Amino acid sequence: MKIPEHIQEVISSQELHTLSTSSAEGIPNIIYLKFLKVYNDCQILIADNKFHKTKKNLLENPRIAFVVYDKDSRKAYQIKGKAEIHTDDNIFSDTVEWVHSRRPDIDPKSGVVLNVEEIYCGAERIP
Repeated sequence: MKIPEHIQEVISSQELHTLSTSSAEGIPNIIYLKFLKVYNDCQILIADNKFHKTKKNLLENPRIAFVVYDKDSRKAYQIKGKAEIHTDDNIFSDTVEWVHSRRPDIDPKSGVVLNVEEIYCGAERIP
C-alpha cells in the first residue's frame, strides 16, 4: 500500500515512535524507538539496535503496527503491516549508514522493513 504523502510527512516529523509487536501466543509488546523512517512510498525502515522481545516476536509473528500523531490536524494514524528482517543485504547497509549518520556509537543488529498493508485514522481505513 502506498503511504499518502501527508502521512509520510507526519512520520518524518516525529522523533520518537512506539512500535507494537506480539508473540505467537498473542502477548503484546510495545517499545519506544528513535530509528524509524519512511524508506519508500510503501515501506518503513526500522533499525534494530536493542531489540530483545521485539526480535523474538518478529520471528514468531511478523505483524507489527505503530502510531503517529499529527499535531496540526489533531489526527492519529495507525500503520500496520508485515515485517521483514534484513541482516546482510542493501537494506541492512542502508540501516547501518543511517544509524551511523546520527549515532556513530550504535551498531544496528538488523534493518527491519515494514511492508505497509493498512493505515487507519481512528476507526476509518485510509484507502
